[in-house]
Amino acid sequence: MNILVVDDEKVQLETLKRGLRSKGHEVAGALSAKDAIRHLEDSTLRHLKNGAKIDLVLTDYSMPEMNGLELLKRIRKDHGSLPVIMMTAYGEKDLIIDALRNRCDSFIEKPFTLDQLMQEIERAKISILENANTDQLSDLIPEFLHQINNPLTSIIGSAELAMLKSNNAEAIKKLLTGIMTATEEIQAISKELLTLGQTTKDEIEKVDIMVLLDDCIDMFKDLLLLKGITVEKDFSGRDVCLSGNKFGLEQAFKNLILNAIDSMEDTPEKILKIKVTADEKTSSVSIHVEDTGCGIPKELVDKIFTPYFTKKKDGTGLGLPVVKRVVAEHKGVIRVHSQVGKGTIFRVRFPENCGS
Repeated sequence: MNILVVDDEKVQLETLKRGLRSKGHEVAGALSAKDAIRHLEDSTLRHLKNGAKIDLVLTDYSMPEMNGLELLKRIRKDHGSLPVIMMTAYGEKDLIIDALRNRCDSFIEKPFTLDQLMQEIERAKISILENANTDQLSDLIPEFLHQINNPLTSIIGSAELAMLKSNNAEAIKKLLTGIMTATEEIQAISKELLTLGQTTKDEIEKVDIMVLLDDCIDMFKDLLLLKGITVEKDFSGRDVCLSGNKFGLEQAFKNLILNAIDSMEDTPEKILKIKVTADEKTSSVSIHVEDTGCGIPKELVDKIFTPYFTKKKDGTGLGLPVVKRVVAEHKGVIRVHSQVGKGTIFRVRFPENCGS
């Protein structure tokens, strides 16, 4: 978790910071309530890794100018249900009633041990989920559940292919490896799902686009073989990368690839083309995902990114909205060109914002 510790005693503040960091938390410190407010207002929070937002505030009650209770009231006004643990000294228990009225999540009485503090933090994690934005969760949970369909589809393809090659031990071994890789991805998605409602920000890292696309194609290699789809890659030119969230980008391109696979179910020609180009003049990266599938009727093109809109028999209508959201989060744009009976091209362009 990303924790903001507020205490006007420097020694106590540094002790708490070191203790929490030793338990794997990211920690920022504030020597006053006013300093804490400035931290919370700074959305980049340079004190914390990846500029992530604060997940929890651990504050002392007795502080000059503005005490912990006044800070709690300000947090409730400006930051809603952000979890707050208040440190109190013996004799300050009368404040608890007032603090509870302002939805203080927990209290811990000084002196306390690091283990006791960790127990209170674990209890506060429950508050994070209980007080999460319901509308946000209702939007995100279906999206994450939809993402599980991608590795599940890969598993089904590998299993079906394994049944056709039951006498080939080496082929079976490779197919089982693919199944294990897909199950690991489901585990990763499940882990992301369990953190819904927390305010942690997705990790940003340097992402090699060509490696990422190869991994996405590899996820569906057995399904592509089973359905007789030929993959044509054009990764010509220099290597390119983005500064972004690898998990999100993977989900976006896996959705586009699976969408292309589905569109070629009943077409005689089955070719999936993926092209990457870098434009030095505009400092941008373009990725084209093209299929020879059924195509999208002109009157539906503007609707395909609308959540829950689908013409597929078993579709959820969430794959392309996820793609659009991820592309937008990376300051990119996506365009669609489609002809019924001939196929579809999705063109995604991102600013190339890290070195090659």
